[in-house]
Amino acid sequence: NTMNLAEIRKQLHKIPELGFEEKKTNEFILSKLQKYSELKVHTFDFPGLLAEYKVNDDDFKLFRADMDGLPISEKTNCRFKSEHLGMMHACGHDMHMTILLGLIERVIQEQPEQNVLFLFQPAEEGRGGAKRILETGVFREFSIDETYALHVTDEFPTGTISTKPGIFFANTQELEVEFIGKSAHVAFPENGKDAIAAASEFYLDIQKRLNKKYPENKRVICAFGKFNGGTAMNAVAEKCKLDGTFRAFSEADHHKLKNFIEKTAEDIAQKYQLEHRINYLAYYKEVVNDKDLFYQLEDSLKDSNVEIERSEKVFTGEDFGFFTDKYRGILFWLGCRKAADEKNGLHSTKFLPDEKALKIGVEIFWELLRN
Repeated sequence: NTMNLAEIRKQLHKIPELGFEEKKTNEFILSKLQKYSELKVHTFDFPGLLAEYKVNDDDFKLFRADMDGLPISEKTNCRFKSEHLGMMHACGHDMHMTILLGLIERVIQEQPEQNVLFLFQPAEEGRGGAKRILETGVFREFSIDETYALHVTDEFPTGTISTKPGIFFANTQELEVEFIGKSAHVAFPENGKDAIAAASEFYLDIQKRLNKKYPENKRVICAFGKFNGGTAMNAVAEKCKLDGTFRAFSEADHHKLKNFIEKTAEDIAQKYQLEHRINYLAYYKEVVNDKDLFYQLEDSLKDSNVEIERSEKVFTGEDFGFFTDKYRGILFWLGCRKAADEKNGLHSTKFLPDEKALKIGVEIFWELLRN
């Protein structure tokens, strides 16, 4: 009675849910886990499941999959597209969960002499699910030696994986910067303080100063993807808000960049004699791959058909960084591009990974579990 992974993936793809709201997803996964008496399942007071397979008093290996979808309207036209309006598995978490279920089935079939934890983690997309799970203290009773995660991508064809030792993904900080001025009629601008003017100058200044500060810039980024201000076309804007993110590969650069943004905002606010506010939202630690685990991964693929490429470090954020900060861990890209297909990219309305990658993901996890 083996699992049909392609079918499971289709069912999960139909029910994407946002971070900490993964109720149907949680029920679906739980119904699969409850079939196995060999597993002890831990639940939380929010969506998320931890399945424990324990055979001795040694250390545990932890394998993690994320559960949440994105607030994106799907445009793939596949037969199993999202049934939840305005939500989509545009980041492949449906694939990640399916692979973890496939690994669980393999463990139950082969009964290895290895303790394993399988974590289905909520809210990876900017809502800090990893941090919240760690804060529950659920892992205190386990001695965890190694942690593993994968992330599908159509940057690489199916059958190829990509990763690197050391720093892999950047630390990321989301922020809102707001300038608060004073409204006035555009005919009498001297009576107002223009928040849009201040915000615009701040936006341009950040880019200009950043390029000056880091001319060979491979180290940091600061980007604002949302800009909102004013209430009427003929009034000086009282408020203007920028939403963005800044990213770096080290704690030191993170702090330097933070100070630089704060100083720039302060300078601009002073120049325009208005107020400003900075609100920091989700923060993710950088993902650091353990060197030994990297070589172990390379080694375990020697006799397989899977090709491993050395990746560059990327400015992507992944809250698996909270695990690699605490435990030895490794994250790798799992290629899922059908040979001739064009690249749509993660978070695209058309992102649709190749289901053939499911079997490959399970196989690689299994090799890592046994080694």
